[in-house]
Amino acid sequence: MRILLVAENISLRMSGETLLPCCYFEQFVANGEDVHMLCHERVREDLRADLSPDEFDRVRFVTDSALQRLLFHIGRHFPYRVEDLIFNQLIQLVTQWRMRGIARAMVKALDIDVVFQPTPIAAKALSFMLGLGAPVVIGPMSGGMNLPPAFRQMDSAIVRAAIAASRWGSALLHRVFPGKLRASALVVANEQTRKALPPGVRGKLFQLMESAVDLDRWQVRPPLVRSADAPVTFIFCARFVDWKGIGLLVRAFAPLARSGGAMLHLVGDGELLEEIKAQVRREELTQHITLHGRLGRDHYQALLRETDVYVTPSLRECGGMAMMEAMAVGLPVIGINWGGVAQYASADCALLVDPTSQEAVVAGLTSAMRRMVQYPLLRQSMGTAARHHLEQARHGWADKADDMLDILAEVAKKKRSPAPVATPMEPSSAILPIPSIFLRAAN
Repeated sequence: MRILLVAENISLRMSGETLLPCCYFEQFVANGEDVHMLCHERVREDLRADLSPDEFDRVRFVTDSALQRLLFHIGRHFPYRVEDLIFNQLIQLVTQWRMRGIARAMVKALDIDVVFQPTPIAAKALSFMLGLGAPVVIGPMSGGMNLPPAFRQMDSAIVRAAIAASRWGSALLHRVFPGKLRASALVVANEQTRKALPPGVRGKLFQLMESAVDLDRWQVRPPLVRSADAPVTFIFCARFVDWKGIGLLVRAFAPLARSGGAMLHLVGDGELLEEIKAQVRREELTQHITLHGRLGRDHYQALLRETDVYVTPSLRECGGMAMMEAMAVGLPVIGINWGGVAQYASADCALLVDPTSQEAVVAGLTSAMRRMVQYPLLRQSMGTAARHHLEQARHGWADKADDMLDILAEVAKKKRSPAPVATPMEPSSAILPIPSIFLRAAN
């Protein structure tokens, strides 16, 4: 297939969903597909460093306009979620409009069979990828998630109003910019995401979870050899924002630090970084908690392989790529029984805390971490089960890319086949099962 992969940010060095298109590209190339990419110039040097010269030649870039730079500077004066939901979305709209023109030219020049837009993963995010001269597949999408009921007050009145306005207005905006409504296929992670799609979508719906992990890159570590009095080490890796629950984690870890026998690594940065540093100092935990900031992949992977337990107290997590990387290395997980953590982990490899209140979460995290400190055989068995679960559930990128290629191939057939007599298209009303070709036969 001749595939055009379109995403604003594509990088192995950034975080979150920017990894998704890069991982798809790597796997598609490994499978022998003829793949080209279109993305933003901000990732140019990342891709130049991580791709081969031949692969880098397959990438085209879009640049920022003066309007986008203005919106960026205005948005920085608002709360993070308002900036993200309104100003960043406006910037992305302008970017997508500019990318659409480039994509149309690439489809024509390269005789593209199918256009694949894996990000943004939000179900209500707009897409300008229509009228390109090739069928469009969007997804896998996730989202439509709120904070647990006991934590809804974390969002201020301004933030709640912005969320409500953005969700209310998205249906209208999708009528004005109907790329998602007219896509040939939409891929959703779960039923929750399907319900969050804008009304009136026409394309075929597939279900495929959006996150995955490179099981070759994230190899199982050898068993850790520690002395009997060595501390048990926990690790957190995410953006420092309130809904990631990092403040709750520091509170929960404090009793273990004071009783001895435990260390906590905090990896990442963000708007709460200085606040968390102050909290660590205030609680007198500087000897027991290390703040690493952002780490390069190799450095982080080395640290992960020397750690005992991964902790993810996120309260609004749709996916879980960092958690899955830890599971692939062989770490057990402690997390919140909500969203992606509950979806991607399993009871044999994760201790999950019900988010019924802040006090319950703090107490539950403390109890789970203490249990991991006290029972080394439990840590070992759950870590082994974590890797096994990823393999059995087909959460590796090789399997995920194979499943996505089957979807793309099915959609691409429409371009290659003679055009049928035109008939009105009806909006899809239910998720269609993954085609039987996804079930790989032994022969």
